[in-house]
Amino acid sequence: MNREIPPQFEKVVIGKSTIFVKSKYKDPILSQKATLLRKVNERGLSPGVSLLKGRNVIPCIPIKGSDERMIIKHYEHGGLLRKITRDILWGSSRPFRELVVLEKASPRGVPVPEVLAARVDKIFGPFYRGEIAYKEIPDGSNLLEYLKGLNRRTREEKISAKRKIIPSLAEAIKKMHAAGIYHGDLNIKNILVRNEGKRIKVYLLDFDCSRIRENISLRARIKNLARLNRSCEKWRAEITDRDKLRFFLSYFKGNKLIKANTQKYIRQCSRFHWGHRIYWKFFG
Repeated sequence: MNREIPPQFEKVVIGKSTIFVKSKYKDPILSQKATLLRKVNERGLSPGVSLLKGRNVIPCIPIKGSDERMIIKHYEHGGLLRKITRDILWGSSRPFRELVVLEKASPRGVPVPEVLAARVDKIFGPFYRGEIAYKEIPDGSNLLEYLKGLNRRTREEKISAKRKIIPSLAEAIKKMHAAGIYHGDLNIKNILVRNEGKRIKVYLLDFDCSRIRENISLRARIKNLARLNRSCEKWRAEITDRDKLRFFLSYFKGNKLIKANTQKYIRQCSRFHWGHRIYWKFFG
């Protein structure tokens, strides 16, 4: 991996820890011991610290000397390895890779959280633990929860909200792909929705295992969109076939090849996850 320090970041080495930290936030982040915690639970939390619960427990911590807060993600394995290796990683440094991806995405207009720091703690040989800190995007919720919340609104309000989200989300993902970024886990829970006045702003989250390519092919784009569609089916999101069609057409707006063969490419998108449907049927 290219270990060049991204612009606006500084490299700090403390014992076996290597930290890339944004210069503007260097002093408050390094002075807060909470940023160095590896395991966090609900007991003994410092004042102002809250926990976000997803697959992992993620602390949200006030940034010293400001009204801002930061979210700290501790890297762990998923799948079968999770029970064996837990947070012991090996190979190239995932926190630094994710930092590089996000620093490429933001200047190109991709709506992503701002990275404040990334940290790698060497254990021995190729093994390490890692964390990354983002600036909190307040008052947002993941797209799955946001859509569930629309059930409390009138039918007209629900339709209006969806019609604002769909083109915004399509544009965000289209910009990501145009920037040469293939999202490693594009799913409905990794999309943050935030009301900003009359606008609905969409942010893309969790670029761990994402890749930067010179060009994202049409097949790769459809495969990435199929992953998003798969997550909608898996978690039974409040999305209709008409919503999906609106999104598909919005993402590929101006693409004459897709316009002339819409049904073909929608079927291709669906075929990418037929195997997962079988898995869900038997294992949930």
